[in-house]
Amino acid sequence: MGEKLMSCGGESTILNNWPCNSESSLSFIQTHRVNLIDELADYIDFIVDRGLEEHLLSKDDYEDITYERGPRKKVRKLLDIIDCLGEENASFFCSVFIQIKSANLTKQNTKQSEYSKSIKKHKEVLSRRNDCIKYYNARLGEKFYFTDHFVNLLLVKGHYSLEIKKNELLTFGQQRIHLQNNKDLKLEIKLYQIFQKLNDRRTPKKILVSGVAGIGKTVFVQKILHDFAKTSTYSNFDFVLNLTFRDLNLINNPTTLREIIRKKHGHLSSTLDDIFNNSEKLLMILDGFDEFKFYNQIDLDQYVFDPDEEALVPQIFGSLLNSELLPDATIVVTSRPTVINHIPIESIDRFVVITGFSVSEIEDYFQKFYRDDVLGTKIFLSVKENHFLFTLCYIPAFCWIVCSVLRGYSSLSIGEPKTMTDIYCHYLVILLKYHAHQVDCVKDEAVLKAVFNLGEIAYHSFLRHETLFYEQDVDLVQKLPPEIVNSFLDKTSVQELEGTENVLSFTHFTIQEFFAAFYYAFHEVSLSDDVMKSPVQEKLNLYSGWLDLFHRFLSGLMSVRNENVLFKHLKLEGSKRLDTYTSWLIESLIKHCENGYCILNLLHCLFEQQRSCLVQRIKPDVLRLNLSDNLLSPIDFHVLIYFLNLVNMDIDELDLTATHVNADYLKKLLPYLHRCRRFWIGENKLDSESIKVICSALTSSDCKMEQLGLGWTQLEDEDFLQIYKALCSNCSLQGLCRTVLHATTPGQCMCGLRTTINTTLQT
Repeated sequence: MGEKLMSCGGESTILNNWPCNSESSLSFIQTHRVNLIDELADYIDFIVDRGLEEHLLSKDDYEDITYERGPRKKVRKLLDIIDCLGEENASFFCSVFIQIKSANLTKQNTKQSEYSKSIKKHKEVLSRRNDCIKYYNARLGEKFYFTDHFVNLLLVKGHYSLEIKKNELLTFGQQRIHLQNNKDLKLEIKLYQIFQKLNDRRTPKKILVSGVAGIGKTVFVQKILHDFAKTSTYSNFDFVLNLTFRDLNLINNPTTLREIIRKKHGHLSSTLDDIFNNSEKLLMILDGFDEFKFYNQIDLDQYVFDPDEEALVPQIFGSLLNSELLPDATIVVTSRPTVINHIPIESIDRFVVITGFSVSEIEDYFQKFYRDDVLGTKIFLSVKENHFLFTLCYIPAFCWIVCSVLRGYSSLSIGEPKTMTDIYCHYLVILLKYHAHQVDCVKDEAVLKAVFNLGEIAYHSFLRHETLFYEQDVDLVQKLPPEIVNSFLDKTSVQELEGTENVLSFTHFTIQEFFAAFYYAFHEVSLSDDVMKSPVQEKLNLYSGWLDLFHRFLSGLMSVRNENVLFKHLKLEGSKRLDTYTSWLIESLIKHCENGYCILNLLHCLFEQQRSCLVQRIKPDVLRLNLSDNLLSPIDFHVLIYFLNLVNMDIDELDLTATHVNADYLKKLLPYLHRCRRFWIGENKLDSESIKVICSALTSSDCKMEQLGLGWTQLEDEDFLQIYKALCSNCSLQGLCRTVLHATTPGQCMCGLRTTINTTLQT
């Protein structure tokens, strides 16, 4: 808006050439129509009001003009009407044009000054609100400035199809390892570049930022707000407004976009008209779509077109996303991958995936966390030796928890964590000991009861897809000690019609999922809404992705290892649901193995148990492992190898279609491929090193492989040659050749292989 208003202050105007002796007023308007549209757009409302007052415009004419969308269209309509009114009225309108424009120049200059002051004020507010990164349960006085930490981004070409819709916890946090090794699949950019056009395309207006739990989506938003407030990085925007879906969940009645913004940014109340009128200079960020309780109600046919039009929140958000409301504004939405499929894909111009910390950033994080380079490096090197812990640290929120746990090792005599649930259990104990100030009474029944109350809140709100709850609506909150509330819950005061109310949420959604699983695991009374029962899942719309982390936490909490930790520090007896859960896990694994269902999350659950004896009870008739359409991470492969190490039977089928596997992953699988009959690895970009691994398996003397799927793998001629040699080097592979390639001689193998893959690529 700044540029528009300043241009109005210039003295150069086509109206200076009127009146002109050589042409009539009507002719003047017709000749200079294009220039007049530009000059009068900012004053059109004043002009038509004056025309109505002077009875130069009829009510019908007035309504026809004001009905037009946008000031330039209104000017065009007015000029069309003037063209039919005659010379006298045209002359009068030219006088009105000059009078109103002259009178408004002073107002515009004043308005420009007020607008600039609003920008400055807004930046001061954002700077104060976002000066530091907010970390969960930081100690009193601890501050973490943005200059200390940075979350890298990866710009994704197009849509990730099925894999972006999966809720695999570490998939997106770990994908950098694969993507960094595959230049054709990545395009890393700086934070500010996500708003710039790439490859000569138009500047993106609707941007979707995705990442798993704890990867840094909210910190990403804070970083943009911080940089906008303190630097000139985002100078193409006059205003950056942030809203959270947690806050939007509190609005149950029809409202307006103006009112929504005023609640969060009350200091902009007097400037909102100018902000809306210049929406091309506006960036709106909506954080946490996966926490939106109306996530499945935004793909609508009913839209809102005006910021002052009342509607339900899903309708307003859907209108923003579909460019029906403030079409020129830039909109950024952040979300876990879980609910991406509910966002209309056609409305998104750019997809961005947050990949978390790099190795060097993890080390830097450790040093800054412990405020001691030597100690930080020492602990970092120790963690680096633990593959599981180190992989977790790619996710910033987990990196924080790992550091918090390691800081409490010496006094609590806690064993080294092996799983994600281990980390959270130790985190719970440490917070109860240090943050809740329960050093001498951490084993008291009162503390355990408080933890159960917290779990009950987490469980029932989790089932309702709720992340926020009013303090007055939850009786259990009143019974919680202040130390517990301050350690695990965030409290926010919101202004309602009835007055100010306190709204609570867990410090992070994964904390809520952990406590929900804790409550389910150790609650002794039967639950009416038993989340493990299919009818309850269907009733509450608990799709599989929503329950993935819950299942992993539940499995880990029922492990002997964590039961010992909880008994030692909380005097908590083992779960009475253990036998039932174990039976469910084994039956589910057998069912998925025999039917070829996607098994990845169940493998994670088995890994969380860390009970190798369980595998002896897993005896499917056939072993079919389907991990397709998951962007597999090192942790995913870790749990797969864990399972294969324990299962001593032939693999009837291993499906790694569209998993972005690479040579490193295949090398880890090599010891097991010889006992695999059918191996599907299509829709992956395999390099020559990957083909070498596959050929190594094919040439093994005890190779049992009968079918090999390589569709959509973009093989080069050299790769075909390697496969050809592998097929020729072992007579046992003739069966593979006939089964897959429909050929009977080595020469036909080569031709058939190329024909098969080329046909697949064409289809």
